[in-house]
Amino acid sequence: MSLSFSINGHAWTVPKPVESSQIERDLKWPEGWSQRYSGVKKRHWVDHPESNGELGADAALQAMDIAGVSIAEIDLLIFAGATYDYTLPNQASVIKSKLDNECRFNIPCIDVDTTCLSFITGLEIAVEKLALSKATNILLISAEVSSNGLNPENRETYSLFGDAAAAFVITKGSDITIMNSLLRSYSSGVYDTIIEGSGNKKPPSLYPFTPETHTFKMNGKKLLRLAKTKIPVFMQELFSAVTIEPQDLDHCIPHQASKSGLLIFESCFPLIKHGVNVESTLEDYGNCIAASIPMTLSMLLSSGKITQGQTCMLAGTSAGFGIGGMILKFNVKPT
Repeated sequence: MSLSFSINGHAWTVPKPVESSQIERDLKWPEGWSQRYSGVKKRHWVDHPESNGELGADAALQAMDIAGVSIAEIDLLIFAGATYDYTLPNQASVIKSKLDNECRFNIPCIDVDTTCLSFITGLEIAVEKLALSKATNILLISAEVSSNGLNPENRETYSLFGDAAAAFVITKGSDITIMNSLLRSYSSGVYDTIIEGSGNKKPPSLYPFTPETHTFKMNGKKLLRLAKTKIPVFMQELFSAVTIEPQDLDHCIPHQASKSGLLIFESCFPLIKHGVNVESTLEDYGNCIAASIPMTLSMLLSSGKITQGQTCMLAGTSAGFGIGGMILKFNVKPT
């Protein structure tokens, strides 16, 4: 069953820019290494104590202003992301407190975490909630701060990730139809992206901070091999439930995993050669985890490139190891 919805407002925000050339000078890396290896020329990193809460609230306020609604008119706040201000309380509640610091509106606040695919998961939940309840406006926020969890000794990850936030006011309507949505997890890659420390397997009481244990690690080569074998099968399943072929898509927003990741995606699932507009923000923003897809979607919606009747696929991989995709049809031209 296809579900429809409307987007009444959307926005994105990033903190200060950090050029790859500056990182290379500071850490005495070879000049140009970051862009050659990761594909990232520039990313944006917060200055402490700025974190997910501030970024998420900033994007949310902009999106609500564009939509012409206040926090009083929001029926549900969903945070869709993989990084948090605190282990407890949940991140949605933290952001809501910044939007409603006098605690006048007791709206429900939930977190959704499928790491890099969290926005797709959150959007599906939001649209289903609109269809099955009296809810009218849902505020969906992805805000990611990766910079605090990176180890400068690990060039592969330190050069790749950026911080960003995006927010959408999702409402009842028929402007956009979800033609199909799919998420699959392949447990053979479950520990190939990991931060080991601070959870109950390695609690802080027993495992004091070390960069090895408490910063992000990724087995990039293994994950690329896994993606190469699983993406074709996944895409076949995703498109088996719709009446269009992949080459019929008008737009595609892949998760901005890495330079190699985007090349693997295109080699497994060629779209550019068929004239599909494949959006990329990797060079100027890096991998912003769950914020990558909604930030790029917000940019695409603002660009005016999407016209009535066009389709757009959101797709990517996630820690765990997961692959997800959602095919959208725009029944009206976005404004």
